[in-house]
Amino acid sequence: MADPIFSPDGKWMWTGSEWIPAPPSSASGADSTINLQDSMMSGDVNVEQNSNDASSAINLKDSAMSGDINITQNNAEDIATAMVQALERMGFSGQSSPAELTLSQEAEVEQVLEMSEQLAGHGIEIDPYTEIKLGNAAELAGRMSSAQNHYFRALETFIRNHNRLWEAISRQNLGNIAKTRGDLAEAERLQRESLAIMREIGDRQGEAASLGNLGNIAGTRGDLAEAERLQRESLTIRRELKDRRGEADSLGNLGNIAAQRGNLHDAERLIQDNLTIRREIGDRSGEANALNSLGIIAKNKKDYTRGKGLQQQSLVLYREINDRAGEAIALINLGNIAADLGNAYERNRLYTQAVRLQREIGIPIQQWFIDNGY
Repeated sequence: MADPIFSPDGKWMWTGSEWIPAPPSSASGADSTINLQDSMMSGDVNVEQNSNDASSAINLKDSAMSGDINITQNNAEDIATAMVQALERMGFSGQSSPAELTLSQEAEVEQVLEMSEQLAGHGIEIDPYTEIKLGNAAELAGRMSSAQNHYFRALETFIRNHNRLWEAISRQNLGNIAKTRGDLAEAERLQRESLAIMREIGDRQGEAASLGNLGNIAGTRGDLAEAERLQRESLTIRRELKDRRGEADSLGNLGNIAAQRGNLHDAERLIQDNLTIRREIGDRSGEANALNSLGIIAKNKKDYTRGKGLQQQSLVLYREINDRAGEAIALINLGNIAADLGNAYERNRLYTQAVRLQREIGIPIQQWFIDNGY
């Protein structure tokens, strides 16, 4: 029977299907300590080994390191393999991610991210494809700083290995994180670099994704003509490729642009088409986003009852899929409806919840909320 695999800190054990709390080490048998000293080392490294017969601790001194490091009997490759198996079981494969996480899956993602940070802290290099999966998992769980770190380490390795496709994907991912954090200049730089590589290597799907991302950045800046041009170019490619999820993305983005222009009729039509595709392909995250956008349109039409109902539907979905960033947006939009209706108490309650969530997950807070004490 193979030896169990433990996390770097020894607190978790891999069963072959999930990480569970590690059992206490056996107290039976002999105890021994081996002390090794090397002139290249300073600081303590503890390697713990447990078996039914003996319990031993090996202390290594290494001058290249400072502080104490505890690593269980398993090597880094075993731990990384177990992390990948856990992520793939949840639906993280290549650049693909599940649309949502259950509460138990979110807790498991937190465990895996903690283990990966322990390995990185020990100077152990993780396979770049695993770094991408870890970044996707962190992003879906709302851990933006962790996601950025994983994507950046993957990018460094892909550049070193001259892997142009995955270099471009890493730049795309980092660009999306930069946009979420409000750094539009950095987001645009990364997306343009990704677009150039995708065109260079002839990856049409990647090209469409970069065009759509650049369109979102242009829209955020208020350059609606450029935003529409980029989104329509992206939509054309996605329809040629029969990429239904991508098509829905482009339709939703075009709907948001129409709404920004005040063309609520076209906006509602485009976003409704987006919603239809989301439901057809079972994309609950995209469905929640579409409902949210339709709720904003209804509010702008002064149809507060419908707007509130759509926002509440989106809020329920965001909570079910543990999308905390989306949850915060839905709460703000419900607060905006309460404000329009003159309900100051409800507005403040909803805004307070939303801003607290945004602080917890590390995404930018609008200056108005800061200025007004939220």
